[in-house]
Amino acid sequence: MKITRFASILALFLLSFATSQVATAQSAHGTYQFSLADGYTKYVEFEATAQSNGSAVGGVFLSDEAPVLTQDVDGTGEQEERYAGFYIRAEFDGMVVNRNQAVMSGTVTESSINSLIGQRVLLMVEDNGDNTGEPDKLTWGIYQPIERDWTPSDAEWEKDPGVGLTWRATDAEQRDDEGYLMPRSEEINAQSFPVSAYSFLDVERPVGDIRVDS
Repeated sequence: MKITRFASILALFLLSFATSQVATAQSAHGTYQFSLADGYTKYVEFEATAQSNGSAVGGVFLSDEAPVLTQDVDGTGEQEERYAGFYIRAEFDGMVVNRNQAVMSGTVTESSINSLIGQRVLLMVEDNGDNTGEPDKLTWGIYQPIERDWTPSDAEWEKDPGVGLTWRATDAEQRDDEGYLMPRSEEINAQSFPVSAYSFLDVERPVGDIRVDS
C-alpha cells in the first residue's frame, strides 16, 4: 500500500513538473499581412519557442512584393540586380522575450535572391491583444555576417598577453549588475540590440494576429 501511494505521489509530482515546464515556456507565433506607404503587400508567418539553453527553435517566412535593387555597398564589384519582390525562409536560433515583445534571430536558408542565403535575420514583434485598440507591431532586418580574419593586438608585443582574454563590464554603481561579457560577440543575434532600440514599421491595412507568451 505504501509503495502504491509513493508511486502515485511521484506520478503527480512529475505531471505537475511537466505542466509547469510547458506553462513557463516562452514562445511567439503569428501570421501578419500588411502594406507600408509604398502600397506593396508584405507577409510574415513565424513560430518560435525558447529553449532552456538560451537558444530557440522555429522559423519565419517573409515576403515583400516591393521591387528590390541589390547594391554593391562593399565595393566587391558585384553587379547590381533588380528583383520584382522577394521572399526568405529562415531558421531561428535565438530569442528574447520581454512581456508582450519578442526578438528572434536566425539564418536565411532559402530565398528568391541567392545572395540573401546565409545572412542573418532579426524579427521583432509586439503582441497587442485582439488588435481592437492597438494593432500588433513588427519590424525586421537582414544582415550580412561579419567575417573578421584578423585579431587586434598590441603591435609592440611579439606575443600580446591580452589576446584572447575576456572580462565582464558592469556598472560600478549597481552591485547586482550582471553586466556584459567582453569583448562582445559580433554575431547578429537576438541579444545584439536592446529591445527598446527597435523602431516598429508604420503598417497599413494589417490582417492577422501576433501572439507572444512570456
